[in-house]
Amino acid sequence: MLNKIIVLISFMTITLFAVSQNDTLFRSNGKTIVQVFGNFDSNLSEGANQKYRFWIGRAHFGYQYSFSEQWQAKIVLDAGRPTTAGYAIVYDSLMNPVYSQLELNEGSYYTMTLKFASLEWKPSDNITLQAGSVLLNHFITQEKFWGYRYVAQTFQDKYFGLPSADLGFIGYYKVNKKFGFDFSLTNGEGFRSDQDWLGSVKIASGIDFNPFKFLQTRIYYEYFKQNSGGSITEQQMFSAFAGYRFKNKFRIGAEYNYRLNNLFVKNLDIDGVSVFGSFTISKKFEYFLRYDYLRNINNLIPEAFPARETVITGFQFSPVKGVNLALNYQVNKLIADYQKFSHHVLFSFEYKF
Repeated sequence: MLNKIIVLISFMTITLFAVSQNDTLFRSNGKTIVQVFGNFDSNLSEGANQKYRFWIGRAHFGYQYSFSEQWQAKIVLDAGRPTTAGYAIVYDSLMNPVYSQLELNEGSYYTMTLKFASLEWKPSDNITLQAGSVLLNHFITQEKFWGYRYVAQTFQDKYFGLPSADLGFIGYYKVNKKFGFDFSLTNGEGFRSDQDWLGSVKIASGIDFNPFKFLQTRIYYEYFKQNSGGSITEQQMFSAFAGYRFKNKFRIGAEYNYRLNNLFVKNLDIDGVSVFGSFTISKKFEYFLRYDYLRNINNLIPEAFPARETVITGFQFSPVKGVNLALNYQVNKLIADYQKFSHHVLFSFEYKF
């Protein structure tokens, strides 16, 4: 009997010691988030009035704090120009668009805006839940693979105007190393605006499948509807991406994007492809190349949404960790007018820590 009591006490002591050890292994911690993009642009286009321009494309400052292994919070401020753009569309009696006008609402330069303010709960290794102003997972996979966000936005960001953050919820479930998916429910207005008076929400979901070590793929779908004057317009988007990375030598990726009823304009359907890649010349030098093609499928309001092609190419130099410099050339041409080109040579830089 005494032996059993001694064994039981020993087991309880070991268990309590193990729990105590697990508690002491984690220490609450935080880290500062800083990311800045800058560009010097030389406009070589024929007839251009603004020949030179320097601007800060992004200035993020924030803090991330881990309360425990399961709970984490993040807040990030974005110094930019909070500019909203939209198109006023006038229809005839048959609901055919007959007139469009660009509307701009510009804020002051480099106004600080709350971009991310999220609370994260990770109940297990394969489940992550976030609430607040959260980072959305639509073009993030492509942006990380592209790797040169400070040089140019990804396709969805550049042509579809999708916000990188929004107010709502997003959840991730990782089945295994090869397969995972995410689901989000957000306002749909982006992080600079609160919920609209109609209360419509955007639903989005994506699936990641990485069958091999060097190959990753993703498909994404979102649904958003708007009620205007008693007429409901549904905007939908589909995206597919595949990327191949061979060690640290080179990488190549391609994505296809399709949006139905762009900006809630009926039959204004747009789609396009983006192909991009890079080649590592040395530890500090890389060469990159990208081609974008955007199409207005029904040629609706072509003056506002013209079909176009864009080529971006250049070299990146990384002198130290956290600092990237790029000399790049960007050319854009409208499909309907092959004589109308825009040529830009840019010196772009990024630093982050």
